[in-house]
Amino acid sequence: MPHTLAFLPHYAAARARTLRQFVEAFWNEGCLLGAIAPERDRLRLEGRDERDTPLVYHIDIASHSAFDRLRLRGELRGGDTQADLAAVVSALVRHLQPQADALRRFVAELQQTALKQAWSMTAAPQATLQSSYALQEAELGDGHPYHPCFRSRIGFSIDEHRRYGPEFAQAIELTWLAIDREASETHQLPELDYDSFVASQLGMAEYRRLLVEIEAQGHAPARYRLLPVHPWQWEHGVAPHFADWLADGTLLHLGAGRAEWLAQQSIRSLSCLTADDRCNLKLPLAIANSSADRILSDHHVHNAPIISRWLDAICRDDAFLADGQRLAILAEPAGITIAAPRQRAGAYGMLGAIWRSAPESVLAEGEQIFPMTALTTQTADGELTIGPWLARHGAERWVAALLEASVPPLLHLMMAHGVLLECHAQNTLLILHDGLPRRIAIRDLPGGLHYLQGATDEAQLAGLRSAPAYRNALNASAGFMFDSPAEARDYLLEVLFFINLGELAWRLQCHHGYAEALFWAQAAHTVQSYLSRFPAHAARHREFDLLGAQLRIECLAARRLLGWSTPRLRTVGSPLAAANTGGAT
Repeated sequence: MPHTLAFLPHYAAARARTLRQFVEAFWNEGCLLGAIAPERDRLRLEGRDERDTPLVYHIDIASHSAFDRLRLRGELRGGDTQADLAAVVSALVRHLQPQADALRRFVAELQQTALKQAWSMTAAPQATLQSSYALQEAELGDGHPYHPCFRSRIGFSIDEHRRYGPEFAQAIELTWLAIDREASETHQLPELDYDSFVASQLGMAEYRRLLVEIEAQGHAPARYRLLPVHPWQWEHGVAPHFADWLADGTLLHLGAGRAEWLAQQSIRSLSCLTADDRCNLKLPLAIANSSADRILSDHHVHNAPIISRWLDAICRDDAFLADGQRLAILAEPAGITIAAPRQRAGAYGMLGAIWRSAPESVLAEGEQIFPMTALTTQTADGELTIGPWLARHGAERWVAALLEASVPPLLHLMMAHGVLLECHAQNTLLILHDGLPRRIAIRDLPGGLHYLQGATDEAQLAGLRSAPAYRNALNASAGFMFDSPAEARDYLLEVLFFINLGELAWRLQCHHGYAEALFWAQAAHTVQSYLSRFPAHAARHREFDLLGAQLRIECLAARRLLGWSTPRLRTVGSPLAAANTGGAT
């Protein structure tokens, strides 16, 4: 088969998954017309084509799952499902009357998702439970399990998708630039010097080689700072948007670096392949994935070391969190971006870098770190990748250990300190010993920090920068602060349980025969056990009502089509409450 057609055997399955996730997300968010069949095993959907002709579709129901989530299986049938994906999606959302441009963008994302997922299915992952973390992080991931645009990568051609997509595990050589000190600003922990830090990360031989290249171009190295750039970003973002800076010497192109890097699940974050102890890098990519752009906002670069230092102090000084280092913070000690006075329209967030502590740096003797995105992946035989660990320890013991490792520290951070982190699977790493969960690590600190007003030491956060107003207008989740314990609780339970661990609960039932209800019973027990450790805080516990009957979660997928600039929430039943009272989930 010609190389250019290698995706064809996989396209039907990729298209079916894309449509299924679209229908499931939009149905659960109350944005589709239809009804569940009386026998409860089929969903009937209503749509209209461009001539306003009624269309009827069907798809099988796999389960009525936690958080009132209807889970689907198989392919969408009926209507005009033999038509292209754009026609099917347009028919199902026509009653919402989305803006034409928004619909075109959304449909294009779905089309690109189906195509690139088909190409991703041609990859042959080599990672196992014994592989290096960098390879596991790259290869063991299925994309977002809920958002329908889970693999869109708008901006990547197919060749670029195969070159830079993590599932293909291709080593990347970074492009190095030098930027005039007056055109840049650095942010780092107080004890660090940016230039010395970069030298330590590169190694002195490579650092000096780049300085010699600056001299070879007729410039004084002391005038510049070194800046890494993703090679795709160099070609598509930096070269066209900063051509004048390259021409006048504000930027110097120094060529490819000698170290090799591997893309992580987020695509723009990279693991160093030449040394485990070197920091990971987070770099801007002017692409869109899961309906969000992947630039590197200047306020995140500024905030990274401030938040790192603050969270590290909390985890070190709090007796509960310090016990066994329950929560490891992958600090972001240094970053570089364009100086505020030199920012330019149309190029916001396109040039910069954040260094992040390598996951391996937080391990104790005998520990292994594992991406939580990989907890739900399957082998070629259809078994869960983590099956050997489940078999070794028993599913009940393993799940109990997972919940004890991940839930109490995040609850405590919120309950005792008013701090919440965006602990979805991509940001949360599991630390194990002999295949049994022991504790967790958290990354992407500036992008995921929230706090409860009046419940934390906000003076420590006085130096944080907010996103520019026009960026907030584009992002329904922008902002740091929650106003009430209920709002904070709903956010944490949504991210931790609905988006992160809820997918594992479902797949344990599907692929390991471990009932979802048992998972939620263990989760409720873990929450109750945490609360019982702090009886003096009973009044505070009642404020948060962690085992309450309902919570409000965000309409994550539909907002991108409908252009909501503020969060839209829906009320769902909590599986923790049902499990705590002996009810069904």
